[in-house]
Amino acid sequence: MKNIILSVCALLITSVTIAQFKMVNSTHESLLNKEAISTSFVLPNPILTSSNSAAAPAPIWTDDFSNPSNWVIDHDPLACALDWQIGINSCQGSYPINDIVSTTASNGWAMIDSDNYGGATGGNEMEDCWLTMANPVDLNGYPNIVVEFETQYRSYNNEKAYVVVGIGDGSGNVVWPDLTATTDISMMNNVFEAFPGYASGDQTTNPELITVDISTALVGLSPVELADIYIRFHWTGTWGYAWFVDDVAISETPDNAIKMSDEVIGGFWVDYSTYLGAGLNDIYGLDYTHTPLSQLSNHPFSFEASVKNTGLATQHTVLKYNVTGAGSASGSSSTIVLNSQEDSAFAALPLFGDANTAIGVYSVDIYAEADSAGAGITITTTPTVTKQFEVTNYIYGKDLGSSNPGRYLVGGPSDQNHLTTRYEMYANEQLYSLRVYIPIQTNVGAEIKAIVYEADSTGTSGVSFYDESDNYTITVQDLGSWVDIPFVNPVALLNGYAYECGIVGFQHPTDSAYIGVSGGSMYNGEHSVFDEYGLSTQSAGTPTWYYTTSCPMIRMNFDPSSAVAQSFDCDAQGNCSNPGTGLGQYTSLAACQAACISNAVNDIESNVSIYPNPSNGVFVIKLDVLGKYDITIYNVLGQTVLSTFTNSMTTSIDLSGFDKGIYTVELKDKNTIYTDKVIVE
Repeated sequence: MKNIILSVCALLITSVTIAQFKMVNSTHESLLNKEAISTSFVLPNPILTSSNSAAAPAPIWTDDFSNPSNWVIDHDPLACALDWQIGINSCQGSYPINDIVSTTASNGWAMIDSDNYGGATGGNEMEDCWLTMANPVDLNGYPNIVVEFETQYRSYNNEKAYVVVGIGDGSGNVVWPDLTATTDISMMNNVFEAFPGYASGDQTTNPELITVDISTALVGLSPVELADIYIRFHWTGTWGYAWFVDDVAISETPDNAIKMSDEVIGGFWVDYSTYLGAGLNDIYGLDYTHTPLSQLSNHPFSFEASVKNTGLATQHTVLKYNVTGAGSASGSSSTIVLNSQEDSAFAALPLFGDANTAIGVYSVDIYAEADSAGAGITITTTPTVTKQFEVTNYIYGKDLGSSNPGRYLVGGPSDQNHLTTRYEMYANEQLYSLRVYIPIQTNVGAEIKAIVYEADSTGTSGVSFYDESDNYTITVQDLGSWVDIPFVNPVALLNGYAYECGIVGFQHPTDSAYIGVSGGSMYNGEHSVFDEYGLSTQSAGTPTWYYTTSCPMIRMNFDPSSAVAQSFDCDAQGNCSNPGTGLGQYTSLAACQAACISNAVNDIESNVSIYPNPSNGVFVIKLDVLGKYDITIYNVLGQTVLSTFTNSMTTSIDLSGFDKGIYTVELKDKNTIYTDKVIVE
């Protein structure tokens, strides 16, 4: 990968971390509230795959975990009691990842369930365990060796997954290194990170083929030592997610082999430099799953990837794509000559999309192809990566859809979060609403609102407030559905600017609001969480921005028909609707709400009775019309002596344990406040 690209990304992540902006949390999911997220897709990933159309050397040794006796399971008894498992075992903790769907999954697999163990121990115990070949392999005569395995893995914070080469003395005696998550392995030629460069939340594809070149561990070994080689999978750290391993092979490195990774369609690696940000922000060339034609016309898709030569021979390499669906296209990059173990970023031409592109759903196949010595002698092709996208009239989105979404808590008894995602503008637009997916776990009656921030590199949080909608109340029809949250007036978005668009939840004693999540992030900072009141233990009372790697199901909607229609009705319960047939017509939501409050106050005064009054402290609040109210009772000093809620026609209150005197009873919903006095004798 070109150094300049990596430097730009590194600077971005460093700057937001120093500013405590979009930081990763240090306690397992305590801030981010990613509850039961079932869909995780992180882009880009180091997808270490290779497939050769030319015949590859046969593996020297393989194992599919159908026979557990081929492996030795152990752990550091001074560190933990966690061990690997072999068989068909699933994650059992609070934050599970899916079972591996490996080639021989029906035979079982090996798995470390750190999430389940760490949750039970509080996440503070050092985990240190390993899985080792029971019998050695003889590698005499093989100077260039790789270990390959299929895997399913998700990274958290303080853990490492190592592949370790054990060198025996001819009698099976091996001196194994003592490894922790912070061990400096730079001088250890027999220890390799399985997932180098992974940040918190990064996850492999399922399955992903990992290739580790262990040749350096074999240099200078005697024939006796080469005949006594073992491979170990070593996990160490504190409370991660899980690591699945299956279909392990030890193979000779072929002359011709390439791997492709970090596939994008938005130009994140190469084409981003074509689009300069206006104002106080930059344009990064993010991927979008739904793109309005107005945006695509000014920013055609650039199909890009990183390709590495993992073989021994020089490779003349190109990146290719084929688009099908509502339209078709194909293209190829320029040829780049890669020496053994060298990699580079590739961008295929022509770019895809213009003003004449058809509206509809598309699929693009991306793959790399190499020609040894450029002479057409051996053609090597990577597996094809397929991505779907849609060209739309009005919708701008980046999530993967609602077929199997996770959820994110934005409001509840101890949460008031802003969940946002970054959108980059390549044309001027009028934003009329945010389209958001509401999971079924959300409480009917919970409130949310849409919000827009402008990217601002000079701000302490990297953004500045831009606009917001009125509050929106969740209905039963909204659950499990996409809902448009309209802005009172269209929000002007400008070409060359970046915006954080999101949904705000509200702290409430009983109501919880969730937003769907489906997909991942291209870089840490693309999706954000703002703990508005500092309610998490990590925020410690200070409003704080964080990043999350889960993609919010929050889309921009440029359709004028999704705007707020300026005609409202007020019903007998004090709610404004559009349209409706309540007490009268109003031309603005504010005017309707003001009238609703006045009308509802009059209604509730005639529909509430408190008896007996005076009482011995035990009395009943009776409603003639069913509603949901927060109840607060104050003494004569204005101090709260009781706080509860009711959604019943009758509610019994007991103040018999308090002093005699006069108390104020307050009933409150979102539009009305009713107060009355009670006497305790």
